[in-house]
Amino acid sequence: MKDIHVFFINYIVRSDLKKALASLSYVLPRLNKVTVFDSSYPYLSKANPSIQFNIEYIDIRPDLGATLNTYIQTIESEYILFLFTDDLLTAKVKDIPLILEDDKPIMNVYYENKELHYKLPFIVKTSFLKKSPFLFEKEVPFRELIFHSWIIDKCESDIVALKENVVGRIREISNITTKEKLEFAHKLKTNSYKNVSSMPTLSVMISNFNMEKFLSVAIQSCMMQSVPFDQIIVVDDGSTDNSLKVLERYKTYPNIQHFSKVNEGKAKALNYILPFITSDFVLELDSDDWIDPDAVFLIKNKLENLSSNIAVLYGNWRYWNENSRGEVEFLRVRQGKSVKNREELLSYPFPLGPRIYQTSILKKEKGFPIIEFEQGRLYEDIAILIHLFKNYEFFYDDFTIYNVRKHNDSITKKNHSKWNDFRKFLK
Repeated sequence: MKDIHVFFINYIVRSDLKKALASLSYVLPRLNKVTVFDSSYPYLSKANPSIQFNIEYIDIRPDLGATLNTYIQTIESEYILFLFTDDLLTAKVKDIPLILEDDKPIMNVYYENKELHYKLPFIVKTSFLKKSPFLFEKEVPFRELIFHSWIIDKCESDIVALKENVVGRIREISNITTKEKLEFAHKLKTNSYKNVSSMPTLSVMISNFNMEKFLSVAIQSCMMQSVPFDQIIVVDDGSTDNSLKVLERYKTYPNIQHFSKVNEGKAKALNYILPFITSDFVLELDSDDWIDPDAVFLIKNKLENLSSNIAVLYGNWRYWNENSRGEVEFLRVRQGKSVKNREELLSYPFPLGPRIYQTSILKKEKGFPIIEFEQGRLYEDIAILIHLFKNYEFFYDDFTIYNVRKHNDSITKKNHSKWNDFRKFLK
């Protein structure tokens, strides 16, 4: 009975793939086909002559999620078995009846790594996968999250949880980027949080200009919250790419509002949507960045006892660098600090944030000031902080929920040479 089709996901080291392929000997009687979804294609395109089965190699560089969804529709095997990056089967898998009933179409494996606990799909009925697609890679900050988000979204009643250690690791996790990604995935777990209905309300505002490539990641990160935002409001500031088509995909979501206007710069774009914000506080999110899944819960807890004269709550930034392959690599967390006067604000070593504004104060001050420098198209974040600091307080708290993507297309990077001119303008 050859009813299992094995998917190898993102094995970038040839020797690791060989070890993982060899471990399939434990399920060989049921093995129908093996497919390697490979980001280094055609680096791994030659089959190993010692392997007793055929291997198909699929290039995943366009979009892993989209590639998987299309490919799965062609599969005839009853089951799909997933192995990821450093995984291989152990002998214990021979003792497990790898059979799923229709009412339990998913078998998952539970990974435990010090403080991190997360689960991933192991064996899934193909018929179920055909009706339950993965997110596209362009909707998540890194491709590994496609599988974490898929399994966390499923009903526990559909899942058989494996307790036995049927999946081993070729090597221990030591790469800092991998650890940071797993910590992010760990936050996707379902939480039994206390009732947040009595807490201050919180929205998020996103201004987008020509960030079609990243916009879905920003929006999706707002939708994947363990505690939902009260509002998600997006404004497109006259983009000339396909950003509006991206926004169309979210048209039917109940708590997302999106607007489009002619291009006049970010300050005017945010002011355009300010009247539509009805929450007590609002988080500003750039369209090329993303937030952690527990961001709303953590922020709301910090807002509960905030003084009424505090205009901005802020914390730390987590920085990622986008490499030439379009993958993000962890750089560092930059710790914020309390700002006591205007001089400290102007000499802050990096943009103060993430910025959670008290909505009533933002509206009272008529939103983001449109300064003469570049007609208000640049450094609106500094301009609003300088303006608010005249009459209100800022509050720093040591928390990290905001992820900054450093990439070559960022507006800040493209206009870096104008920063010194702006500082002179302020004086």
